[in-house]
Amino acid sequence: MNQYPNNFNYPGNQNNQNNQYYQYNQYPPYPNGYYPPNHQYNAEMQERLRINMLRRKERNAIIADGFIIGATIIAMIVVEFIVVLMLQKSDAYAVYNSSSTFQNFFNVIAVHLLSLAVPFSLMALILKKRFTTPLIPTKKIGAAKTAAWVAVGMGVCMAANFITNGVIKLFDIFGYKLTQPELIKPDSIIALISVFISTSLVPAIFEEYAFRCCTLGVLRRYGKGFAVVAVSIVFGLIHQNVIQFVFAFLVGLILGYVTVVTDSVIPAMIIHGINNGISVLGDVVTYFSKSDKLANTVEGYVIMAFIALSIAGLIYLIVNRELLPKKEEIKEEKPYKISFGVKLACLLPGFAIPFLILIAFTSQFIQKK
Repeated sequence: MNQYPNNFNYPGNQNNQNNQYYQYNQYPPYPNGYYPPNHQYNAEMQERLRINMLRRKERNAIIADGFIIGATIIAMIVVEFIVVLMLQKSDAYAVYNSSSTFQNFFNVIAVHLLSLAVPFSLMALILKKRFTTPLIPTKKIGAAKTAAWVAVGMGVCMAANFITNGVIKLFDIFGYKLTQPELIKPDSIIALISVFISTSLVPAIFEEYAFRCCTLGVLRRYGKGFAVVAVSIVFGLIHQNVIQFVFAFLVGLILGYVTVVTDSVIPAMIIHGINNGISVLGDVVTYFSKSDKLANTVEGYVIMAFIALSIAGLIYLIVNRELLPKKEEIKEEKPYKISFGVKLACLLPGFAIPFLILIAFTSQFIQKK
């Protein structure tokens, strides 16, 4: 039995072709919320629900990735803490405090191999289905293009150093001095070699693998720009000091940008290695000349040279239309968009504990004047 009389005013009633309610209301209520399969509202509503479901699914995926990456950072810090604690309990601790060579090689094993490469490799393994590119992107881009990107990257590193010094001076104005832990100065040729390996060579390989390969590969599916910024935040957090966080974040932007534009991690590794190598150059000059003043002068000339080269590299990339990422052929464009701010808001809760750790470590290196 029909629960509505023939004169009931709803659009399914064939006796009400001139239904005023249906004319002015596109989606009228049917009995018990039912809509015929061929009704326009049914198709539109199903599509809208599907899009909302996809959008919610991607937001949840970003949240999950944020917590997994945050847990990886925590794992890195925990492993490093355990290894250092074991060192302090052993007889080798006295050697660590007196030998530059031992200190540098210990950092290679403890910091870069055990506490960095292993946790981030496990993270990449857990999230391997998130990757849309090879784990280690190594597309061939040519020597000239590589040199141009390295020059531009070094120019950004110089600018990042300038901004970081500004942050230090800002704290100084408010009566606080920001410091950071320093290693023993090399006192032999072997020590200089160990400094080069632990400061320039190994970080360029292992840190770029952890961040511009593993972490960037996980987040790249949510957008290149978002991935570059997010990975730069992670890159800053692992340095566990506000001075290094600022510098690492800014440098991380160009390292990530170069990687997504060229689809190769090689230029980023070279930039990273050369940037760290400038400080090694200072140690080399100081060792042979016994003059810190000469070392600072040499570093100053090197910095000015890279600034000039960065301008030349920038001109080359602009002329050859290589500066900006090329438009990709999208096989299946997403029917929805999630703003950059929403993506970042979904990701950052997973970084809460690493940020607290950063603050805790920084507090140990702030001195009130």
